[in-house]
Amino acid sequence: MPVSTEAQPSLEERTVGEALVAKLSRAMRNISFYEVRHPVVRDVLTQLHVDLTRYLADRREYVIKFVSGYVVLQNVPLLTNRATVGNLLGACHRRQAESLVFRRGVTLDEIEQLVTMLAADASEVEKEGGLGQALEARGVERIVVGVPEGGPQSNWRWVHSTALDVLRGAAAGVRTGRPVEVESVQASVRDIMDDVLGDRTLVHNLTSLKGMDEYTFIHALNICVLAGELGRQINLSREHLDELGAATLLHDVGKVLVPLEILRKPTALNEAEFQVMSRHPADGAIMLSREPRLPESAAVVAFEHHMHYDFSGYPRPTHPRTLHLFSLMATIADVYDALTSTRPYRPPLPPRRALEVMQQECRGHLEPRLFDHFAAMLGPYPWGTLLGLPDGRMAVVTRPNASRPENPLARVIELQAGKPGIADSEAPVRQLAGREGEFAVLDPAALGIDLTALLHGLHGDGMQSAAVPLS
Repeated sequence: MPVSTEAQPSLEERTVGEALVAKLSRAMRNISFYEVRHPVVRDVLTQLHVDLTRYLADRREYVIKFVSGYVVLQNVPLLTNRATVGNLLGACHRRQAESLVFRRGVTLDEIEQLVTMLAADASEVEKEGGLGQALEARGVERIVVGVPEGGPQSNWRWVHSTALDVLRGAAAGVRTGRPVEVESVQASVRDIMDDVLGDRTLVHNLTSLKGMDEYTFIHALNICVLAGELGRQINLSREHLDELGAATLLHDVGKVLVPLEILRKPTALNEAEFQVMSRHPADGAIMLSREPRLPESAAVVAFEHHMHYDFSGYPRPTHPRTLHLFSLMATIADVYDALTSTRPYRPPLPPRRALEVMQQECRGHLEPRLFDHFAAMLGPYPWGTLLGLPDGRMAVVTRPNASRPENPLARVIELQAGKPGIADSEAPVRQLAGREGEFAVLDPAALGIDLTALLHGLHGDGMQSAAVPLS
């Protein structure tokens, strides 16, 4: 991947770079409504070309990188609201573009070709060999596309970060009365559902990030992923999966009107506070119903996701109604994610225990057939289950075993540079257990183990718990 050798940019250079990225993102949004030659698109492209030409007058190139959901300009992360460039992040992720390098002499036509390819259907671009080859075929010489080492590959962490940005942007928008950027929502949902369809472990990878970001946003993203996996389990069509994804990603948007002191209260809400909190389904439904480009189910799911299958939740319907399928799915995902997440007033439940609680204590709240599909999807040893081996070691389930659910794949917890971490190698748990073949399910909270941090470190963030007692 080409890397700029220029010195660290000044504040003025960073401001210029942020303006370039904003114009590139705006041109992509405009081209989704107008032809590329339309004045609305052409004016932004012309401004972008003028700015790039001026900037590159005494420089060889300008590099925009995309790293773990961040836009990096000349090696400095973009510090402004990344929600405004969520469509650019999503488009480059879907095209496996790790960087865009603009070289001196870049033409308006080359910029036009880039924006056209970024706004085109990703599958069509892939048929041409990817974004770089598609641009080369159109004579583009001064825009170079960098791809990850080893070639194109799925980057679920990029999907996660971009989707969180879209959620933050949507929340900020409805809080200030601006419309939701539906295109960014749809692009993120396509990314999520692409990975749900292509990698059965995505749901587990993304939910390892519980507690590492704002709870409301990461919770909404987890619901989207869990519901999407459940949708695949019951064989929903791709069209319905995308609709389900959009509805569940935005289901909690009404919480932007809940005061932070209530939203973040570390203890139980009193009656007055609960009354304020319980308005968020109706508020969210009103907000989403104002967006004609969103599916109608988005407003319905926002309104119904706390009603429960037996209507014991809120808001209480005034007339008989049949809950939407997507609402029933969102409720199941919502309860599971809440039980397995760290909250200020309690530690997370182990995945297997969470399913038991749902089975024993929440059964009336949940549509029984859908819950059975959900439990089958997670298996008897869901991802993140802590296991005790006969020799005193501990292991964590890192992948269900579809062919033998009773023998999931796991990794041993071991010391790494003096700190606890998770082994690189993965093996069926009965193989790890040896001849005895017996293993026990352990409660990480009771043992003082922060599995969230350990599993987060597994995916390359270097975050590892220091509280794991090792045998």
